[in-house]
Amino acid sequence: MSSAPPTHSVLQGEIEPLKERSLVPAGMATILPEAARRFRKIETRLIDTLTHRGFDEIILPTFEYLDVLAPGLEPELIEKCYKIPDRTTGRILLLRPDATAQIARTVAMGMMGEHVPLRLAYRTTVFRHEPEHAGRDREIFQVGAELIGSDDPASDEEIVSLLIECLQRIGLRSFKVSLGHVGFFKRLLTRAGLSTEGKKRAEHAAERKDLPKLREILVQERTPERSGRKILDALELSGSEEVVSKGRVLAGSDNALNRSLDRLAKVYRSLCEAGHQNVLFLDLGEFRGFDYYDGMVFDVFAEGVGVELGGGGRYNHLIGQFGRNLPSTGFALNVDRVFRGLSVSSNHSNGLGSRSSTDRERRRR
Repeated sequence: MSSAPPTHSVLQGEIEPLKERSLVPAGMATILPEAARRFRKIETRLIDTLTHRGFDEIILPTFEYLDVLAPGLEPELIEKCYKIPDRTTGRILLLRPDATAQIARTVAMGMMGEHVPLRLAYRTTVFRHEPEHAGRDREIFQVGAELIGSDDPASDEEIVSLLIECLQRIGLRSFKVSLGHVGFFKRLLTRAGLSTEGKKRAEHAAERKDLPKLREILVQERTPERSGRKILDALELSGSEEVVSKGRVLAGSDNALNRSLDRLAKVYRSLCEAGHQNVLFLDLGEFRGFDYYDGMVFDVFAEGVGVELGGGGRYNHLIGQFGRNLPSTGFALNVDRVFRGLSVSSNHSNGLGSRSSTDRERRRR
C-alpha cells in the first residue's frame, strides 16, 4: 500500500509542515502581515535615526565575486557562505555574507571618492550557513552604520552613542551595552606564547565565554601558569570603572596592554559624561566573532533575549585588505532580535509572559 502524501495542519494562518519535508529551508524567515508591518517600522525608524545623524544610506549588491570579497573575509566565514557559479563568467558568486566587508571593498575601490571621514548606513540581509543544531538563523536582517576614516576616541564614542540612540528611538526600554578592547585579550595571548592555531582556538572560546574550554586550550598549549591565570582572569573581568584598575594589574608595565586600557577608559568616561552610564558596562573579555576587529568592541543585550541584539567595533585594517588603509568603526543590529527584544519589553510592561503574539506570527524552520 502506498503511503499518503504529506499533509499540513493550518493553525491561525500558519502552515506547519511535517518534519519529513519542510516547505521552508531551515533558518529562513516567513514574516506574516501584522508582524511584517511592525518589523518594517523598526527598520525604518532605525535607518531614519542614522540618516538624521548624517549617515548616508548605501544599498549593497546581493551577490559578490568570491575572489574579490575574500580578502575581507576570514576562512571560517567563507566556509559558511552560499556559493553559486556565475552563468556568464563561470566565476564563483557569494550570496552576501557580511555587509561591513562589502562596504570596505566599495570604499577601497574609490567608489565613494577620496573625502573622509565617511558616514554610511545600510539595511540589508546577510546569508550564512549555520548548522541546524546551532539554533542560529541563516537569513539575518540587519541595519548598521560605519564611520570610516577616523581613528580617535571621539569616533568610538560617536558610534556607541549612535547605537544607544537607535535603540532608545525605537522604544527598547531595557538593554545593556558591553564595552571591551580586543587588543587587550589578544595581547595577553601573544605574551603567553600560544601558537597561531592555539590563539585562534582561545579567541573562539573567549567569544563564547567558555572558561572550561579556554583552560583546556591553555593546558594543551603548555601556557605558563602565571600567564594562563591572567588570561582567565581577564575573561571574567566585567563591571564599572574598577575594571580598568584591575586590568592595570594584569597589564603591569606592558605598554600595548595599557594603551588598550587607556582608550577603553577614555571612551567609557566620555559616554558616561554624555549620560549613558546606566546602560554601559566594561568587559575585558568582550570578543567579537570577526577577525577584522582590532580595537574597541561592543555588544548589546536585552532582557529576555538570550543572544546579543547586535554590536560592532573598530576595524582599522579591514579596508586595507582591499588596497586602501582607512581606520574605521561601526555596528550592526540584528533586526529580528531587536524585534524580539521589543516584544519581551512590551509584554513585561503589560504584565504578560515572555512569549508574545508577534513571536507567534513569526516562524522559522
